[in-house]
Amino acid sequence: MFSNLLDEISGNPKLLLTASALFAAVPVAIWIYIFFRKGEHSKKTVAIIFALGSLTAPALLGLQYIWDKFPQFNLAAFIENNIQTQSAMYIAMFVLFGAMEEIIKLFVVKAVDSRTILVKNVNHAIRYSIVAALGFSFTENIYYLYEFAPSISKGELIGMFAFRSIFTMCAHMIFSGVFGYYYGIGKFSIVMAHTKRLTEGTSWGTRTISKIFNLPLEEGFRQKTVVKGLFIAIGLHATFNFLLQFNIILPVIAFVVIGFIYVKFLLSRQVGKLILAIDPKTQRPSTIAKKNKDVVVELLGMWVEQKNYVDVLHVCERLLERDPDNPVVKVFKAKALDAMDNDDPYKKILSTVIRSNDELTAKEQSILSKYTEEKEMFGKVKKMIAEKIAQQQREQGEFSKAKNKIQEFLDKKAI
Repeated sequence: MFSNLLDEISGNPKLLLTASALFAAVPVAIWIYIFFRKGEHSKKTVAIIFALGSLTAPALLGLQYIWDKFPQFNLAAFIENNIQTQSAMYIAMFVLFGAMEEIIKLFVVKAVDSRTILVKNVNHAIRYSIVAALGFSFTENIYYLYEFAPSISKGELIGMFAFRSIFTMCAHMIFSGVFGYYYGIGKFSIVMAHTKRLTEGTSWGTRTISKIFNLPLEEGFRQKTVVKGLFIAIGLHATFNFLLQFNIILPVIAFVVIGFIYVKFLLSRQVGKLILAIDPKTQRPSTIAKKNKDVVVELLGMWVEQKNYVDVLHVCERLLERDPDNPVVKVFKAKALDAMDNDDPYKKILSTVIRSNDELTAKEQSILSKYTEEKEMFGKVKKMIAEKIAQQQREQGEFSKAKNKIQEFLDKKAI
């Protein structure tokens, strides 16, 4: 019965297109649930990004149509005609199409972000890039189902659909998610470049781009970061397609699983969760002099480099009480939390300070307050002990001097 139904659908183009769209929508719904089940993002925004992403695949098909009409601009034909080695030709082709797909998917997020404050933190850039990739994969799956349903066996069709829904769709999300991460870092280049300079110094690439194009270091950092993300995404895309071309399935599966774990890791980082896009009208004023602030921030950079993460967290908490919207301090706090071991009891307590005091439960505030008081008391005790030791050393030194003088006096009398 099921086989007869598939035959009936395959024989009717309109019915086949509708069925293909319905089947292609099922894995999309599952993937969106996996990445957006917490409901932190507007459903309307997700729908808009997905709809625009679904137009990217037809846009690329339109480009290939133009290539057919104007063969002198056909880059794919140029590669086929000028590269003789089959493996090299495949690599060049995959790089070309990988670059085209990643650029057009990024364009969706960037176009919406430029008109609204869509990306307020790094994780927003990752998640919305994933949605754009889902839109692309959705349309691509419709095309494959519609194209191959009439010509291959039912078992092959089900196998192709399952593989594309799980691994190919996930692969597209990985490529775009990684690129989205670098796009997010680049968007907040002023903050990220400043913290990176304080902990690692300015990279050669950033300095070179800034010098060549006469740009500020922050803008050079942004350009380098976005280009780096693009090349990584294209490289991952080309590698995936190359493995598929030669039907190397097990490495493909391992590749996708590792990539998925890596994207989930990027989403779990505290730095990515920080809201760094703040409306200047609502930004709270700082009560710290800029000179003093700069000195303390440099100290934080040194402590991060020395891995004194607990001290970094405490100083950040104190600074944010007087400068609550300072993004550099927020990033240092998040970096310290990311660097600490998950089993570290300090992290379990201090991870709560990544939120504002209003968002903490009474229990969390009590624990944090108690820990802070103990830390401060311990510091006071250490200071008192150090002062006592210094006083004893001074008294001992004065006693030794007096003793020497008395001995000198006795020696003179004896003479």
